[in-house]
Amino acid sequence: MKLKLNTPLGRKIFGRTIRAFSISFWVMVIAFALMRVTPGDPASARLGAGAEEEAIEALREQLGLNVNPFQQFINYIRDLSQGDLGTSLVSGLPVGEIISKTFPLTLTYIAFSFFFAFLISIPIGVLIGWSNKASWVYSFRTFTSVVIATPNFFIAMVAILFFSVQRDWAPVFGYEPGFPGNMKYLWLPIAINTLILVSIISRVLLASVIDTRSEEFVETGIIRGVSRIRFFWFYILKPSLAPTIVLMSYMAGTMLGATVILETIFSLPGIGRELVGAVLASDYPVVQGILIFFGVITVFLSFFGDLFAYLLDRRVKL
Repeated sequence: MKLKLNTPLGRKIFGRTIRAFSISFWVMVIAFALMRVTPGDPASARLGAGAEEEAIEALREQLGLNVNPFQQFINYIRDLSQGDLGTSLVSGLPVGEIISKTFPLTLTYIAFSFFFAFLISIPIGVLIGWSNKASWVYSFRTFTSVVIATPNFFIAMVAILFFSVQRDWAPVFGYEPGFPGNMKYLWLPIAINTLILVSIISRVLLASVIDTRSEEFVETGIIRGVSRIRFFWFYILKPSLAPTIVLMSYMAGTMLGATVILETIFSLPGIGRELVGAVLASDYPVVQGILIFFGVITVFLSFFGDLFAYLLDRRVKL
């Protein structure tokens, strides 16, 4: 599809792109502000109450806190434009390098979770939604409501008790890099994420399928006698997937936040656990860099989810 900016669709996509960059900018502003509105001086908090004044001033200069806030922000944007997220106060490594080392693990189990959740949610949502049997719908909604209402850390603790302590099917903690050895440590977090995602995604897909059934074009497809595969793809699944794709793009962003809990519980060396460690160690450049990274990824995941949903169903409004 050739996109032209002088068409309504082109103008809308261009506008959404500008909006995504605008929101990303404000994410950077918020991340910058959070590190500076916290009570006390970051340098003093990092070095402790017994630190000498010279050491505090040296750290303030290293963090760029020895100039006024406006100049700090200018320096901050300049460094970001050059791809410089700062340097860790604990390890001395560039924040970008820390993210590149820890994010692949997080991305691995999030990607597997979404892959399995998508495969499981489609048949469940379509079959229950198309049959529309009251007993199936109520039982399904009751089960998914319980899962959604249960905190993910509680599900993780129960899973560890059952699969690790009582059955010894998964290690309680630790990690071994390299596929497929890492799956021994990741399958349980993947299963927990998949259960939560299936409960949310399949509910939305179920509601969408029920709504799609009442559309006039579905009756037209039945009257025309199209093949069963073509009917379920073009008349039922494809238009029903649009809101599901939008939800999945949003859930991908929220899953980044959920990694903080799961990676801490399972002691996985991912970016979520790195964020927790940086907060506890008052490693402000790492905290700020990871917050920016999370925020920008969430904004653009939402943008691409909306765009893909429009390509599936042109009735979706950008």
